[in-house]
Amino acid sequence: MRGRLGQTRSRRVASVAAVLLTVALGLSLLAAERTPAAGGVRTTPVLARAPTRIVTAQASPIATSVAVVPKDPFAIRGMRRFLDTRSGNVTAGVYNIATKTTFLYHPGDREQTASIVKANILALLLAQAQARHEPLEGDDEAVATGMIEESDNDDATDLWDDEGGAPAIAAFDARLHMTQTTPSYAWGLTETTPRDQLRLLRHIALPNKILRHAYRESELYLMEHVISDDYWGITAGPTRATVAVKNGWLPVAGGWQINSIGMVRGDHRAYLIAVMTNENPDEGYGIDTIEGISRIVWADLRQRRAPEGSTGPSGASGSTGVSGVSGSTGVSGSTGVSGATGAG
Repeated sequence: MRGRLGQTRSRRVASVAAVLLTVALGLSLLAAERTPAAGGVRTTPVLARAPTRIVTAQASPIATSVAVVPKDPFAIRGMRRFLDTRSGNVTAGVYNIATKTTFLYHPGDREQTASIVKANILALLLAQAQARHEPLEGDDEAVATGMIEESDNDDATDLWDDEGGAPAIAAFDARLHMTQTTPSYAWGLTETTPRDQLRLLRHIALPNKILRHAYRESELYLMEHVISDDYWGITAGPTRATVAVKNGWLPVAGGWQINSIGMVRGDHRAYLIAVMTNENPDEGYGIDTIEGISRIVWADLRQRRAPEGSTGPSGASGSTGVSGVSGSTGVSGSTGVSGATGAG
């Protein structure tokens, strides 16, 4: 009996020892899970056994917080090569919505707006309707639609006069901090820069204190539904994307003034763009220049994640990149007025 009892006790002791050893190992593993690894990163082996959907849900917020690298589309080799082949004056700007960064090419050049000023005319009309707490409707809506979708010059003149002409546009532009724009007695001869056109587009396309959402959407809708004959310029290149565009063309003393402004959003891109050209030998040449620029911007301007450990800029509002050297102060030789034959 004693021998068997001794054996039983020995087995119990061994069993207890095994249990204690197991507990000790378990505590050790638990401590390892809770102890920060080298570099302060905690190991989480539990997630490795978690369902894929849970891991994905945990990772999504991290992915959206990764900084996007601002990139100057006018500094890339392909753009430089293309612009070297084009004659005349070219000035342009791009606002990358993802990084809140503006890039400018020949930022000192001032050009005549031709019909791109119609976007400015409509923005003022909407601001006036908003101040009256009224929607844009009736005759104003019909005239605004003709002015933007069909680029009708008579409609533009009617609204320009009703709003108060150049002084009213100047006062409105001052609210938008468009300090490089000078309205003319003839709306198509208004002088401006791509930088100011990007500021106008930001107030049309993005949340701001000047125009509320419903009014901004009204203008974007019209710019997204221009007639097929006017769907050129910055529309070249984008696929699977929505493009809001307003173009302008005007024969002037030094050649053709050809301009295109608007917003592109879709297929991992969102940006505002303004391209203004002058001294073009004909209308088609200026359009080809703008469309070449547009295709390169579309192909190159993507959201790019910063390298691991990067402390580069995150795209604070107001950041500006400048490419090229200003070599023109715009064309002042033209005495034509908007609405002349061939103007738009």
